[in-house]
Amino acid sequence: MRRLILLSYGSPESIDELGEYLSMVFYGDPVPERIYNENRKKYELYNGRSPSNDILKCIEEKLKKALREYDFDVTQAYKHWKPGIENIVEDSKDFDEIFAIPLFPFSTNNVKNSYEKPFNEALKKYNVTARVRFLNGLEDQELLYSAWIEKISGHMYNESPFLFAAHSLPLYSDESTYENLIINTARRLSNTFLKDDYFYGFYSQGEHGKWLYPSIYDYIDKLKEYNSVTVIPIGFIYEHLEILYDLDIEFKNKLKDYGISYDRVETPSCSDTLVMAIRNKIISNIK
Repeated sequence: MRRLILLSYGSPESIDELGEYLSMVFYGDPVPERIYNENRKKYELYNGRSPSNDILKCIEEKLKKALREYDFDVTQAYKHWKPGIENIVEDSKDFDEIFAIPLFPFSTNNVKNSYEKPFNEALKKYNVTARVRFLNGLEDQELLYSAWIEKISGHMYNESPFLFAAHSLPLYSDESTYENLIINTARRLSNTFLKDDYFYGFYSQGEHGKWLYPSIYDYIDKLKEYNSVTVIPIGFIYEHLEILYDLDIEFKNKLKDYGISYDRVETPSCSDTLVMAIRNKIISNIK
């Protein structure tokens, strides 16, 4: 019997659980009032719940069907919510094979440190003897690019330049692979649509330390020449509050101040094409 564990950041089911959720994010340390208020504001804008919860459940259900012939149990584990990574690993002792895949498009050292490390620590803690496959990144799956092409195709009604946006990462470790994947994916998708005018940039840089740049805000002067932009958030594969707030509200409002029209391509989320990309990643690693 095989188990597939879908790993993601996690999000509370209601705004009433926000305090508990943020406590997990801060690993039990006190949550600064400013951080709590900022997050509550975001959740209130979207009826107290992230759209990611339903999308992740949809992906899980589709993968159960897509992997049925391979005898997979499919479940989820969250970095900062319930059930946590350690809880699910402890519950996986009776499986012969365990596949774990963080639901991010590109392999990064950040994902390795944030998901693979605690996953491996839990395996050791609970003496799980199953054969394990930890799969970091979908960049080797052609269907990932097909999923984006499907979404971008619905936004070719104007001549706006493309701005490929990805969440910045702290440079505690080398993230050149991630950066190059963003650059190469931006080039590849732009070439597919014969788009010469395109840019790539990062957002949500932290206040301390070194982070990946350039910022998407660095392109504002350039975008004023076009008066419009089509933003493609290739750093994620599904909708969640970070995209909805950081891009669709903060960045959009900043562009509006300069008279720049904002259009945003939806992420693949639970599209059949994306789910098949994840499926193919899994079955290609069955030995």
